Amino acid sequence: MEPHENGPSRPRSKSGVAEEWLDEEVFLYDQGNGDLVQCLNSGAALIWVLCDGNRDVEGIAGEIATTFDLHRHEVLAQVQETVAQFELMGLLESMDGEP
Repeated sequence: MEPHENGPSRPRSKSGVAEEWLDEEVFLYDQGNGDLVQCLNSGAALIWVLCDGNRDVEGIAGEIATTFDLHRHEVLAQVQETVAQFELMGLLESMDGEP
């Protein structure tokens, strides 16, 4: 999957990706990609959970900023980078063009 120039407008986890939580980390099993396994630390796991198709990247950053009493601009770059990595790994579906 080629990443979108600006990433998906409202990132959503791809169907067929199973999650297994161990403490604050999550292991992702992409069953459609030869059972590819990814381990996410607690920060990336939080971003993963928020990739539900209901928020854009700025909304995800805003949610994290509000929850942890941070400025949105402090977390936006990290969220953008993490979502881009999810997309490069083929873990996201794009909701571009959907109402």
